Amino acid sequence: MKNHIRILSLAVGLSLGSAALLCSSHVLAQSSTFAQNNDWRPVASDKLITLPANIIEKRIEQDFSASPMAMRLVELDNQMDNTTARIASLQQDLAHAEGPMLDDLQYELVQQKSTYLDVLQESFELRKDSLIKKQQIYQDVLSKYRQQHNTASSSIKVQLKRQQKEAQARMEAVMAQVDQNLMHTGYNTASPYADEYASNLAQIDQLKDKINQHKANAAPTIDGAEVSSEEYIRQLLHDASMHQSLLDQEGLMLSYMARLVALDAQALEYQMAYGDSDGNKIKPQVAKASQAVSLFL
Repeated sequence: MKNHIRILSLAVGLSLGSAALLCSSHVLAQSSTFAQNNDWRPVASDKLITLPANIIEKRIEQDFSASPMAMRLVELDNQMDNTTARIASLQQDLAHAEGPMLDDLQYELVQQKSTYLDVLQESFELRKDSLIKKQQIYQDVLSKYRQQHNTASSSIKVQLKRQQKEAQARMEAVMAQVDQNLMHTGYNTASPYADEYASNLAQIDQLKDKINQHKANAAPTIDGAEVSSEEYIRQLLHDASMHQSLLDQEGLMLSYMARLVALDAQALEYQMAYGDSDGNKIKPQVAKASQAVSLFL
């Protein structure tokens, strides 16, 4: 009787829970507990914008990994690992169980599945929340990139940049003339000063090449092709959108899994009340006249 009551209670609870999950599989739950204890609040700061685009991605991931939200996700993963191990153990034990022990194992199996789904639901909500926040910060980064680009493209900035280039060109032309005069005018061979000067220029070129090739100064790439910082961030947003679609599918699977666990609990309740899974319950023997005819012959 005690098993019957607890299984009935579990079946009702799981049925209600799975129905609610089916209705909200595509909606992110925002409980106050999650918001207070498992939050992550990334900000597209000015310092973040100054980083190369590929480093921005790593910085955001690093910030997330250190957040309470990420730490809670690790805890949930450990809980799910322990629960799945217990479910596998119970399924093995069921193959050899009989009588009351079988009922207890079946009840615990449904209970463990329900626990697993509760933990998976929390993990799903946190992962979806983190993805939404990553998309938001990438959008903020893109907006700041556009603001910087618009500012740099103003007429005054363009004119100043052109003047700087013209001045640089004139200076390089004069430097070339001086270099040629020092090395060739009035000398059959180059002077020690000219040799050192030329050597220094060559080393400067080497240093400039090294700077251009340095990985910290490298342009971000997608599939091996160099792209702008804006294009790189847009690709990150596209990847996040694809991940969002996968999470939507996972939410649907989660709702169906909850429904199956509720049906398992309901089947146990029926079995306890009405007999085995085929609906066959042992019927009491009823005395019939035909069975006693031989007594009167």
